[in-house]
Amino acid sequence: MFQQWPAALSALAGLDRELPRIPDYVRHARTVAAALSALPGARVYPEPPHTHRFRLWLPHPAQALNDAALALAEEDKVWFVAGWQDTAVPGMAMTEVTVATPALEWTTDDIAEVGERFLGRVVGR
Repeated sequence: MFQQWPAALSALAGLDRELPRIPDYVRHARTVAAALSALPGARVYPEPPHTHRFRLWLPHPAQALNDAALALAEEDKVWFVAGWQDTAVPGMAMTEVTVATPALEWTTDDIAEVGERFLGRVVGR
């Protein structure tokens, strides 16, 4: 137990830094979710989000979406939604989106523009 002090210290610092920002994250998650739900075939749940996390579904295989996320990161230096998983519905993939400090700078137009660039990289689209 005495070796856990680094984790405890980090958690305490997070309470001081992150906890006050949660309301801003929740508000902006609604903006992000609305912009993402406008992408072709996209579904967001819950809509609107009631926390700073929500799920996003797209009608593409998970591997194609993960490859597109990696290509966008490598080519454009933008980390967009990743961690896609195939679902029980064939051809649909899902990921969880977490809105935190870096996302607060993104406008609806920014999200829509990067979302289109992301989808443009999906192979077999």
